[in-house]
Amino acid sequence: MGQPGSILTCLAEAACYTFNDKHADKARHNMSTNPTIQNISMSWRSLDSTPELSHPVLTVPYRVPSSEGFASRPMSALSASQLSFSSPVSRSSRSLSANNRLPGLLAQSSVVASPVESVKSIASFFTKLRSVSSPPRHSEFYLQDELSVFLVDGVLFRVHRFFLQRESDVFRTMFVCPPTQDGPEGLSDDKPIVLPEVTVAEFEGLLKFLYDGGTSPPPFSTAEEWVRLLSIATRYGMERIRARALHELEYLPPLDPIQKIILARKHDVRDWLLPSYVALCLRRQPLNVLEAVELGLETMVLIAMGRESVRDPRTLKDFEDARQSLRYEEFMTEVVADVFGRDAEVSSA
Repeated sequence: MGQPGSILTCLAEAACYTFNDKHADKARHNMSTNPTIQNISMSWRSLDSTPELSHPVLTVPYRVPSSEGFASRPMSALSASQLSFSSPVSRSSRSLSANNRLPGLLAQSSVVASPVESVKSIASFFTKLRSVSSPPRHSEFYLQDELSVFLVDGVLFRVHRFFLQRESDVFRTMFVCPPTQDGPEGLSDDKPIVLPEVTVAEFEGLLKFLYDGGTSPPPFSTAEEWVRLLSIATRYGMERIRARALHELEYLPPLDPIQKIILARKHDVRDWLLPSYVALCLRRQPLNVLEAVELGLETMVLIAMGRESVRDPRTLKDFEDARQSLRYEEFMTEVVADVFGRDAEVSSA
C-alpha cells in the first residue's frame, strides 16, 4: 500500500476539481493521442493490495485539451462545474460495494458536489487509516530528546536535556526560552549555554549522578563529592537529588559541627543548625580562633552564651528535677534553643 500522505495529496487535488460527463470522454481521447498531455498526466496508485480499499485506477489530467468552448488551461483555472473525475471504468459499471469502500470519495454519485467537503472526508479517512495502522505512543517513555552544549568554568559539556529538565524547573524553563537575536543557544560549541558560578567538579558530579545514580553501589564515596552534588542541586532546584545528598551525608563519617553549620547556612539545611549548635555548646573545648572566624562574630558570641547556660548551676538543678522525663541532651537542646531562638537560625557576621 502506498504512503497515506502521498495518496492524500493526490486525492485532495483531484477532489477540488470535477469534469462534466460531456467532456470526460473527449478529454480521455485527447490524452491518449497528445504526448504532451500524457507526459503531465497523473495516475493514482491502485490500492488493490488492501482489500478494503480496492478500486479502479483513476487518471486525472493536469491540463484539459482544447474543445468546443473549452480552452486549454491549467486545471486550477477550471470551475467545479467544468470538471469531474475521469476513470477508465464507466460510472455505470461501478458497483455499490466498491463505492462503500471509500466513504466520502466515491460514494453515491461520481460527481463531487463540494470540493471542501470532499477534502475533509479524505482527510478524515486517512486520519482513521493512520490511527489504525500506527501503534500508539507511550505517554511517558516516548522520548524526543536533544543534546545541548554547556559552558562550565571554561569547559564544554554536551549532554542530554532529558535528565536536566526532568529534575529541575530552572533547566526546563531554560530550554523553552525564546532564542536570542543570534539564534538559539546550546546547539553548537560556538554558542553554548553558559552556567555561571558552577564549577567543573560540581557539574561533573551532577552528570555522574544523573547517568549512574541508579546503580549500586552509589556513584560517590566521599562527603566532599556529596557536598558538591548538594551545592548544585540546591541552586538549580533539584529537590530529589538534594534529598539524596542530604541522606548520604548523614550516614557517611559525620561532618564536623562547624562544617555542618557553614553548609546549612549556604544550602539552607535548617535541620542541621540546632544539633550543631548543641554539639559545640556541650563539648569540652571552647571555640578556637579559626572556628570563630569561620562562624562569624554573632554565632561565636551566641555559642559562648550557650556554653555558659548549659554549665550554669541553676540549669543543672533544673535538669535534675526533669531527669525522669528528659535525657541530658534533650534537656540541653531546649536550653541552647532558648539562646539561639526557637528556629536556631543565625546569619553569619
